[in-house]
Amino acid sequence: MRADRLLQIVQLLRRYGRMSAAELAQRLEVTKRTVLRDMESLSAAGIPVYAERGRGGGFALVPGFEPDAEQLTAEEARALFVAGGRGTAEALGLGNSFCRALHKLSTALPDDQHRLVTHVRDRIVLDAGGWHREPAVLDALAAVQAAVLDDERIRIRYQSRQADTPGDRTVDPWGLLQVGTTWYLVAAHRGRPRSYRVSRISAVHRLGEPGRRPPDLDLHQVWRQMRDDFRGAPATEIVLRVHRPRLPLVLRSLAVTALGDPEPVPDEPDAHRLRVRSVEGAAAMLVGFGAEVDVLAPAELRDRIIAIAEAAGEHHRTASRRSDTAEVELTPYGRNSR
Repeated sequence: MRADRLLQIVQLLRRYGRMSAAELAQRLEVTKRTVLRDMESLSAAGIPVYAERGRGGGFALVPGFEPDAEQLTAEEARALFVAGGRGTAEALGLGNSFCRALHKLSTALPDDQHRLVTHVRDRIVLDAGGWHREPAVLDALAAVQAAVLDDERIRIRYQSRQADTPGDRTVDPWGLLQVGTTWYLVAAHRGRPRSYRVSRISAVHRLGEPGRRPPDLDLHQVWRQMRDDFRGAPATEIVLRVHRPRLPLVLRSLAVTALGDPEPVPDEPDAHRLRVRSVEGAAAMLVGFGAEVDVLAPAELRDRIIAIAEAAGEHHRTASRRSDTAEVELTPYGRNSR
């Protein structure tokens, strides 16, 4: 663990130049005393790190220092070549480059590691899309990626879930996130960070202005905060009794809105308690299971399922009546006949 932290310190100093003990301690989630001890260890190991005192001082590496390239261990080589990055690279238009880079790396490995990598790649395939999901067509991804890399302000046309029609937003791009198989643009709108699903962006207009991106921005930290805020949003507890053979399918259907794992309810056979972000979403998922699911609580969820089922029934009864009163056949010559 400490060796990993020492490597992190070298990487941070190479990236940011000079950093104070307090900044390093915050990044590494340790105390300033631990950072000072780590600096002594780095110096003893021959890493040319030095301290500057006074206002604006801190720790830094001697200019021009480049650590020796280390040989990959067997586990590191296996992790690199099985990381599942090909789909990500292809989405960013780098699929061929990714494959060529891996080929170059594999041929440079020692024979034993080359055989290990080939053995693993011949036996493990990762496809986040699954059996049914087709890869999303992301027409805006290339333009969004270019704006992110160029730190350029853009105007996007975005279809939010809450709005009936798309709207325009002027944003400062901070970065791209891939969460599962979904791509998000993280950008500041009116100074506040937001996430925008790339599949809902229908147009991107580059404004030719520098984007306002904080110089010390940590995109990973921004994402963690967004994720924690999302998970901490108010949730509703529901209790279901499910015909046992259908339980796995019901839980998979609810996964899109469920928070955490379901818990069995004591003294209630086949009943489970779980928390959901949206009662409306849970009702939409459960209505198709009909009598195979009993909603024990809350009453609000039962009412929504009933309302959805009744609205769907009335809609299809009306459609059926229209169909019955307009039974028309097309003759081979295109004329209508009864």
